[in-house]
Amino acid sequence: MTREGLVVFYGTHEAIKADNICQERNIEASLIPTHPSITFGCGFMLKSDWKNFSNLVKVLDEEEIKYKALYYSVKRGIRRETELLYEE
Repeated sequence: MTREGLVVFYGTHEAIKADNICQERNIEASLIPTHPSITFGCGFMLKSDWKNFSNLVKVLDEEEIKYKALYYSVKRGIRRETELLYEE
């Protein structure tokens, strides 16, 4: 079982910018296709280990990167369950 935080973006531009900032700051996060259970967003989401998620969100806020929603996710094998934490 893997616990992750997910950030869903309004547009691809924000998603790529957020991914670049994570690389610059050595924040472990991955840009992946949006999970089918999440019906809005640009098609990409940023995922990080749950232990580091609050730091990721803090950095995005500091850099004024706009995001549509935040999720808590539990992944068991190929199955992912999500819980909405925040939606703008």
